[in-house]
Amino acid sequence: MLSKRIIVCLDVRAGKLAKSVRFANTQDIGDPVEKAHYYYEEGVDELVFYDITASREDREILIDFVAEVA
Repeated sequence: MLSKRIIVCLDVRAGKLAKSVRFANTQDIGDPVEKAHYYYEEGVDELVFYDITASREDREILIDFVAEVA
């Protein structure tokens, strides 16, 4: 029998948690590290971070951010 898993997907732009509608009018809404900690405490199974515009805006992976979340 398959078990259900909770996977949270967060949009991150330049190190900030972002909110948009269809990737337009993007607004910074907080610290992704704080939100990751919150979801960890709530027992989510997996966190996925998206930086949708990173390639287009020629941004590298934020290794410090990844390490801090880990």
